Parts: sequence; C-alpha cells; structure tokens
Amino acid sequence: MSCARVAASRLPVSHLVSLQSGCRYSLHTRTRRDARSTGRNCSVMCALIEDQGPGNQGETPPATPTLAPSRLRTHQLAGTAAGYREQAVAHGIPSRKHGLFADDDALLLELCASPDMAAFEKHLPGEAGPYQPLPRGGWVTGDEAAARGIDLRMFYRTPAPGDEHGSLEGVVRLGDGASIGIGFWVSAHGGAVESVLDEATAELAKCEFTPVLATVEANFRIKKAVPLHTTLRVECRWGLCAGACWLPDTASIASPLQFFPSVPAPIHPAGW
Repeated sequence: MSCARVAASRLPVSHLVSLQSGCRYSLHTRTRRDARSTGRNCSVMCALIEDQGPGNQGETPPATPTLAPSRLRTHQLAGTAAGYREQAVAHGIPSRKHGLFADDDALLLELCASPDMAAFEKHLPGEAGPYQPLPRGGWVTGDEAAARGIDLRMFYRTPAPGDEHGSLEGVVRLGDGASIGIGFWVSAHGGAVESVLDEATAELAKCEFTPVLATVEANFRIKKAVPLHTTLRVECRWGLCAGACWLPDTASIASPLQFFPSVPAPIHPAGW
C-alpha cells in the first residue's frame, strides 16, 4: 500500500487528509552492482530545485491582474464543501472546442444520463468569490487541457442511502499530447495518468471536506500501458481503509487497470 496526502489550507491550523492508495510509482529501485543487471534495473533519484543564480533568471512571468491578498484569503477561508459542490455543479462542464470525446461516446452518455450524477469542473477561490470557474483552464482542467491531450470529465455522485460521503466518477481520454512520444506508437505518459488520478482524488476531497486543497505526497503503481485515444472510466470513492479508483479499458471491464485511491475520514483538529 502507498499513500497520497492532501493538505487543506484553513486557519488556524492546516489539516492533512490522508489518501490511502494502492498506486505506487517508484522513482528509484535498488540493484546489485552487477554488470549484467545494472543496465536493467538502476537506481535513479530526481529532485526539482529552484535556482535563480547568474545566467538562470528564468522566463518573465506573464502580467496578471493585481489581487488583494486580504480578499483572496477571505474567499479561501469562506468556502465550504457544500458550497463548492453547489456552485461547481451549477456551472457543469462547459463545451470544449478541443474535446477528445465523440458526441456519441457510450460511457460519457451513460454518466450524463444518470439521475444521481452531476457534471462539474474544478473551481478555485479568486478575487470575485470562493468558487470561481477557470476560464483559462489549468493543467488537467478545461479545453486548454484537452488541447494538450488530457480530456477529463468528472461527475459527483450524491451519497447513497446509508453512506456518509458521495463519490466521484468520470471518463477521460488521453490524446497524442499525453503520449510518451508523439508518432512513436507508444502509450500514455505515466505523468498524464498520474495527473488524472491526482485531480480526481483532490476534487472528491474538495467536494467532501474543504474546497482549498493541495497535494503534498502521492505514489502510483502503473501496472500496464494505458492506451491513447480510448475512453477510460474513472471511479474514486471514500473509505476508512479501502476503496477503489479504476481506469479500466472499456473493452474489458473485467480486466481493469488497478488504481486504488481511497481517503479515510479525517480527524478534525482543535480549532477546525
């Protein structure tokens, strides 16, 4: 088992919601110092380091509107999970010019027709309020993401009788831009697959606990190649110790690609 943690930004304390997961993607492995095995299984460590030294000034940040920090912080703190769900569902999923789904996609139509499913898209607190849509998209959000090769459509399922929390279901298609290499007959890049899982788990957490979250730790295990240009089902639900998040090949639901993010119920600290 592995874990992903999501930090919830809320004063006066920060609360960590732990996501138990069976999705581990190890970036380093151990091997004997053997000439025959070194080339097959080597140790790799990687880090992102901010370096603003001479000759490495980076790109010029784009001009952005001035945002009053006090107003933004007020809107971050004002949000609630119920308010987030209501506003996100009210906006639904806008039309996507670069969408990767056909109009008659069976899985997408199935979710749209379900009476207990509500389509929604990521919202964030901004200058105008605590729940604002993203008109210019994001990494895995909106038409901009679809144009880059990740078209994720999410639906919130209301809690079933006897259940304390709702769940998230959806579909995703990964295009050429999400491939390991365009034009090389390869599968989806692992980072694209992980981005979908990260987005789904975080959005469910926002719908259930608090709308201001940030992923701080995540591990993934990708057990087989994830195909491009294929409609994949996304399922994410809560549980104390176990849960499931599948991206199965629609042609073989009985043989899913096993992804298991699940979020234990949080223990609210004093002052929450």
